[in-house]
Amino acid sequence: MILIVDDSATNLLLLEVVLREEGYETLTAFNANEAFKIIKSRKPKLILLDLMMPEVSGFDFLKKLKDNPNNSDVPVFIISAIGSHDSKTFCLDHGATEYFEKPIDIQPFVKKVRQYLPL
Repeated sequence: MILIVDDSATNLLLLEVVLREEGYETLTAFNANEAFKIIKSRKPKLILLDLMMPEVSGFDFLKKLKDNPNNSDVPVFIISAIGSHDSKTFCLDHGATEYFEKPIDIQPFVKKVRQYLPL
């Protein structure tokens, strides 16, 4: 199962449709708190994470997720409009696996997903 965390319904729907067409099961969360509730009941095999979210940012979510030994092994792909070197460095230093800038190029993105989660 792939968990998609983004406060934009459009982004959630786009990623969900693309991944389901590829044969993946997805769940979506509009914010970090919702995502953590899902993670407690079903550990995802991959998390797609937006950085700019209300209340708890993607940066804080990533740090908290990776600080928990139960979740530290879950790959996290950042999908964000923030393209700064500092943001990328922070995320990769704190356990993110990949970093994609919005708008994402679907084919390379799907290829990376397949690399981490072969069907």
